[in-house]
Amino acid sequence: CWGYERNCTAGQRHGLPTSGCLNDRFLQEFWNSVDFGYVQERREEFDKLLLCRPGAQQQSMLQCSKYTRYCKAQNLFIDFTGLRDPHNRDKFRENVFKQGQIGGDCVLDRQLLQAQGDHKSPLQSWYAELENFSSMKFARDKCDVTIEHPVIFMKMDWGGNMFHHFCDFFNLYVTLHVNGSYFDRNSQIVMWDTSYRYGEMFHDAWDAFTSHNHISLREYSDKRVCFNDATFAFLPRMILGLFYNTPVELNCRGSSLFRAFAEHFLHRMGITRPALPIKPANIKITLMNRGANTRYKVYRRVLNLDELVNAIRNIPGLDIQSALLEYSQDKMSFKEQLSVTHNSDIFIGMHGAGLTHFLFLPPWAVAFELYNCGDVRCYRDLPRLRGVRYMTWEEPSKIKAFDKYEHEHYGSHEKFWNFEFDVTEFVRLVKQAKSMVLEHDRFSHLRRDEL
Repeated sequence: CWGYERNCTAGQRHGLPTSGCLNDRFLQEFWNSVDFGYVQERREEFDKLLLCRPGAQQQSMLQCSKYTRYCKAQNLFIDFTGLRDPHNRDKFRENVFKQGQIGGDCVLDRQLLQAQGDHKSPLQSWYAELENFSSMKFARDKCDVTIEHPVIFMKMDWGGNMFHHFCDFFNLYVTLHVNGSYFDRNSQIVMWDTSYRYGEMFHDAWDAFTSHNHISLREYSDKRVCFNDATFAFLPRMILGLFYNTPVELNCRGSSLFRAFAEHFLHRMGITRPALPIKPANIKITLMNRGANTRYKVYRRVLNLDELVNAIRNIPGLDIQSALLEYSQDKMSFKEQLSVTHNSDIFIGMHGAGLTHFLFLPPWAVAFELYNCGDVRCYRDLPRLRGVRYMTWEEPSKIKAFDKYEHEHYGSHEKFWNFEFDVTEFVRLVKQAKSMVLEHDRFSHLRRDEL
């Protein structure tokens, strides 16, 4: 069992136990905030918030978790005839619906609905979309379109950035657990975006959740639509949500929820590790290169990258034949990138959204953020949540910064500089990462060779 089901004991929970917590209180807080305990709390909230109750002859329903961060509706009516507004291109327009334009044939507790408005914000709740939900009788022949298969509405973060966009995918995965269904990939994903201009990378990632092409809200413009089964998914920037700005308890490592997400995603994407000898010959290392771009200048580049790679070629027991890779979708498909990541034992990269790949490393791997550029938590916490070891540069005095203050707007921030790294210190850290990998039983024979 996952841990949120009734009668599921701690000893029966899926996944490996969390390690490193300072005491039992931190362990419990970790479980409640970033593990399946989070799902359990959202399910308990949902059970208590039936906002629109079906009557004896009524078939509609609206039920939500606290603050309408997640909602489920049956036999939902939405009038999209006022959705199109040529004078307003806001991505998430508020108060799109007036009374009578969204609702269902059920008994609404308006006071209870209005009490959920404290988190009204585009990527924190669905309150702006649902605050005018109405109790109404409607005939299905008044609907221009009736959607019979399950629909999941999503408001999404920035689709051009892996870290931000995978907050969307992670919260979709949490939604499926709270929903208790839809793992069959038969749901229609609808992007709730009133600007009609949403762009994204990582389009292939949707294969992990649905067999249908996701569509935009504009598909329903100027129509009255009946939805038999609609879900409003958890959102990427909820207060104390997952995983954007998620607080992680000190020293705790290993969330079964994050591990399950990674395993689900890799399985659905068809990413595997090839069959290996019982005793792998080497430790595979991948160093992600930020590369260049013809449209704009790329910062956080490692200016002596070739020198660093050549230096670690002298470390015995490392497989670095294809160590230096540019994770650009112009050069590698997203699935190819995932395959390289999942087959890496040490993964090294500069601070940036590409380090979201840390989520898809094998459990024995080391995630090495070469330099965090002053943003300490972001890519330190992701591998901790996933349950893999993390390390970063330890000696600021052994870094040289270039192109300071060059960027017109953000030149004072390290994220907009370029760097050279001390070769000797880099070799020391890679050897340290190698030693951490060797601690895993998978490499015990290499550990003996080291001795």
